[in-house]
Amino acid sequence: MQKMGDEMMQAEKWQKDLAVYRDINTTFIIEGNVHDLQPWIYEDDGTCEPVNLSLYLQRYLSEAGYDPIVFYNRIDGFTNPYASDMSATFFRNVSVDEKNSRSICSATDCIRKAMANTIRPTAIVFDLANTIAGSPDNLSDEEIEHFAKLMLASKTSAQALSMRDKRPLTNLLFLIVEKVNDIPTWFYLNNPYVRTLTISRPEKEVREAVVSARLDSLSGVSSLSASQRKQAEGEFVSLTDGMTLVELFGIFSLCRQKQYSVQQIKDAVKMFRYGETESQWDKLDADKIKNAKQFLTKRVRGQDYAVDKTASVLNRACLGMTGIQGGSSSRPKGVLFFAGPTGTGKTELAKTIAEFIFGDDSFVTRFDMSEYQQPHSDQKLLGAPPGYVGYSDGGQLTNAIKAKPFCVLLFDEIDKAHPSILDKFLQILEDGRITDSAGETMYFSEALIIFTSNLGIVGTVPESGKRFQTVTPDMNYEEIQTQLLATIKDYFKYTIQRPELLNRIGDNFIVFDFIREDAAAQILDLKLSAITKNLEHEKSIKLSICDEYRDCLLHKALADLSNGGRGISNMVETNLINPLSNILIAEKWAPGSCIEIKAPIDDADGVPFQYAITS
Repeated sequence: MQKMGDEMMQAEKWQKDLAVYRDINTTFIIEGNVHDLQPWIYEDDGTCEPVNLSLYLQRYLSEAGYDPIVFYNRIDGFTNPYASDMSATFFRNVSVDEKNSRSICSATDCIRKAMANTIRPTAIVFDLANTIAGSPDNLSDEEIEHFAKLMLASKTSAQALSMRDKRPLTNLLFLIVEKVNDIPTWFYLNNPYVRTLTISRPEKEVREAVVSARLDSLSGVSSLSASQRKQAEGEFVSLTDGMTLVELFGIFSLCRQKQYSVQQIKDAVKMFRYGETESQWDKLDADKIKNAKQFLTKRVRGQDYAVDKTASVLNRACLGMTGIQGGSSSRPKGVLFFAGPTGTGKTELAKTIAEFIFGDDSFVTRFDMSEYQQPHSDQKLLGAPPGYVGYSDGGQLTNAIKAKPFCVLLFDEIDKAHPSILDKFLQILEDGRITDSAGETMYFSEALIIFTSNLGIVGTVPESGKRFQTVTPDMNYEEIQTQLLATIKDYFKYTIQRPELLNRIGDNFIVFDFIREDAAAQILDLKLSAITKNLEHEKSIKLSICDEYRDCLLHKALADLSNGGRGISNMVETNLINPLSNILIAEKWAPGSCIEIKAPIDDADGVPFQYAITS
């Protein structure tokens, strides 16, 4: 593979740690991004070459003077695909027939012998070491014996003189796993012979080196100026934040297959992540964005501030300026936190946003966070761990974003969730991705995230436990806003001690006002209009409501606005929909009929209005 990059590269942390602790520890557990390519850095010019982990260890250990170096897995046994003579040397040293060394029981015996040898400095790489045990917390007697042998091997590791410079080298054992908890804790905790090395996903510097070296494979690069090429490289690196090098090379391969040019990098990344390139975000032109406020107001009334603030967030999201201040460009399109009294339009605004962007409010995926009050509830979101019931089902959040990556995610009553659940959102809001229980990475870069909360609406008297309303409709909006924002920020900072989540949301807290009288009238008219349209569409019945009865309904709505728009809906259901349903059941009517509601009457008979049905 060709060397990558022109600038001097720096070793990654796990590589530096290995160099430091190689002469101190005898056993290394390597976890994390172990299936990815790793940057091999050439000392002469600082350039790098992406290689798999086994080849990296082969080169590193060989340069250090180790011979033999062998790799073990339960399928192939002890081998060295890079130097077959080394495996032969290994078997001579341990006096074991290669045919009889493949089983895990024989392998651990071989490892003990090899680690104790003083003839040749030996390094053993145990790949897929997590296959030793089905469940590290519930080991069988046989599995305990395997790990006990490995622990004894780490404790009895000897030194041997390097054949190259006669320098003493400690025999080394490497256990390669995806997660350190695949190994029983008693093996590595408080064990001075064992050290864990975590391989992270490739840093920006490494991705820059790969992209710079491979960009010429894309069509259209030759026509770019130096500054344009630099811009294209920067966009590629930014869009692939959090991806592995294997995935990065996969995108280059996809570009060649689909004949994407350098100008279509964004489409290639979307295709790789989601299996599709078309996003409604990209179809939002300037004219439509300008009309966002007008569109949102059609369904959400009496919340001018909330609509204005939401429209500005949508402007930023549609212009692709979410990560302009730094951080990952793979962040969600936007994040909003809706707070305020119940029934004021928080959920309705979320649905309206989805309709505005995607053309249908079904693109809202709602999560009731009161269902996530237990510490282990994260398993419902991300999926149960391997070996546990429900593992194959996946998580509710990860399944939702996998099925519909272009969406609005609504986390309702976020304050009801257990604080540990909120930690899962830190990576989503910062990096736009999260890894599920199966190890698959889900991306949120095409999603808008909305949290809602009723925090600060109700308080509790400490002495009696009696609850009271802290904000009321007789307060002006500025007072309500100040009170609720202070309560929310105190909650995150001091009550649950999650100020970092507060910082991720930033200035996108939006406080909803109580439904006032003028808004109540508008909401009522919207609901009456919807009933009229639905009745004509579903039953081919025309409905006419006189002004007198409309005013009667409005009077009932204004009598109690404590439940906001939801209370108005309930009132309309009681005083219009239910009696209207009774009429349609009891009376004879035909498609094309007209029901005229004339005036309110005493509703002792269950029908609170005069009416007439005409053909």
